Amino acid sequence: MSARNKVLFGAIALGSAAIALSFAQTLRAIPSTEEVKSYSPMQLAQAPTFPLDGTPIYVLRNGTWQEALPIGWGWNSNEGEKYTVRYADDNSTERGVTVDRIRTLAQAQQSGVATNVYDLSSQAGIDQMVDAHNQWRSQVGVGPLRWSPQLANYAQSWADRLAQNNSFEHRQDSPYGENLASSTGRQMSPARVVEMWGNEIQDYNYASNSCAPGKVCGHYTQVVWKSTTEVGCGVARSGNREVWVCNYNPPGNFIGQKPY
Repeated sequence: MSARNKVLFGAIALGSAAIALSFAQTLRAIPSTEEVKSYSPMQLAQAPTFPLDGTPIYVLRNGTWQEALPIGWGWNSNEGEKYTVRYADDNSTERGVTVDRIRTLAQAQQSGVATNVYDLSSQAGIDQMVDAHNQWRSQVGVGPLRWSPQLANYAQSWADRLAQNNSFEHRQDSPYGENLASSTGRQMSPARVVEMWGNEIQDYNYASNSCAPGKVCGHYTQVVWKSTTEVGCGVARSGNREVWVCNYNPPGNFIGQKPY
């Protein structure tokens, strides 16, 4: 099916959705000026234990380990390292987080604190991607999706191309449905990628089968499209940028049809 036969409820399925996702997920993983301004150049030469490269960490907050992103760092000889972190669950920030409250992703996974993975190279990553889709589908009473290795290879080839070319656009004249997500300065898990798409439900009106004015909701409707039975996804990274692609068979988002 040609891309021109599909719509994202008021926006052609090329461009506008991609721009919105790319903008919303862009994070600058660099030390904040406020966090480091009191330290001398010699002190700042001390390399951070937890790099500000977009790799998630886990922080002990209120007695529980929570996924976070280090976004600022400072050091002095009296207090050692302190970090500014942004928590994944509520997007809140906390300053002055000490090293003893932080675990690397590997440490968190080894200790059982973290079960999320951040790619699709393992069965755990594949299972999390499929489960995340099916959680949204179960909410509206449509059947579960199954993983398709063929679709996954198809999606991976497009993700590789988008990362290599530093571009972000849908594949044209594809016979499959397609959702894209992009992040700069932050590694995302399969569950978080699908959560981004699923959260478009707040801008979707089922009665009128339309998106709220100026909003995009076609990623959500593809996730829950009733006749879709298979999904396959890929992720590619280049520098501090990553691109996720999911393809769906049969495709959804047909003009004039409700998703379920």
